[in-house]
Amino acid sequence: MNSHKAKLAGLLAALMVLVLLPVSALARKDVLVSVDWLVENLNNPKVVVLDVGEFFHYEKKHIPGAVKAFGPWQTVNDRYQPYMMPPAANLVKMIRSYGVNQDSLVVIYDEGVTADDTAKSARALWTLHALGYDKVALLNGGLAAWVKASQPVSSAPVVPMPGNFNGELVTAKLATSDEVKSSIGSDRVILVDTRLPEEDFGHEKKGYIKRYGHLPDSRLWPASTMTNAGEEFSPSLLRDLQALEEMARGVGLPANKEEEIITYSNQGMQAALGYYVLHDLLDYANVKLFDGSILVAAEDGSVPMEKFSWGFISKR
Repeated sequence: MNSHKAKLAGLLAALMVLVLLPVSALARKDVLVSVDWLVENLNNPKVVVLDVGEFFHYEKKHIPGAVKAFGPWQTVNDRYQPYMMPPAANLVKMIRSYGVNQDSLVVIYDEGVTADDTAKSARALWTLHALGYDKVALLNGGLAAWVKASQPVSSAPVVPMPGNFNGELVTAKLATSDEVKSSIGSDRVILVDTRLPEEDFGHEKKGYIKRYGHLPDSRLWPASTMTNAGEEFSPSLLRDLQALEEMARGVGLPANKEEEIITYSNQGMQAALGYYVLHDLLDYANVKLFDGSILVAAEDGSVPMEKFSWGFISKR
């Protein structure tokens, strides 16, 4: 009898392992998934795939089962500043409508052609992190990598059942204008400009930005260099970790991964790709995104900006 019970207990334990295996496989911190991984996990009910590309791209073709998640991930705030993070309550409602639950693994993808495409996915990932939810990954190379791998696409819209997602603003993920002002000239915070070199230098600017230049003492690491988009017709694949580590050292970032870093760009999109690379791929623990970024800073005359210089070079 005892032998029979022991065998039964062993069988039940084995069955439990088989049942829990898919969930356990998703419990690890997958922050960048491949096309092959998504093919294997696409039908797992715990996986929610969000397409953050343009509406017309989704309607033409998307990964089967992917939810159209155009947003808005950025909006005009109560001070009429555009490209800002929407209120947390609005975001929670929106994310629930995408079918995201508290135990979901959210995989986000975009068109996958340019680094700016990847930045859209990174902005959605950062937003989820800013709501306290970190079971989020990006699909490396986005839709372009999926299509290049000859995987099937669909034009049928997906309308999921609302999820039970919940979240609250985590202020440690977001840098305000006042915080950025206080960090300028400080040795406790490193500012990272993820725009193009000509914008950082002050030779060019977007039409909606009021002033030329960069925040004083900031390092320059263009988001456009963080992927190999367009190289030999490649989709926007993140560069390997060794190359990213070398870039981080090359632009003057410390080896100490506990240092506080604030990323910024023109309006917080490329800054999100900088956040993702630094926080998720390179394991810097204290990375914030300057919401509104240079758009907000340039409108505020009390925020100093410099041009015709590189922020990381000390003036004599």
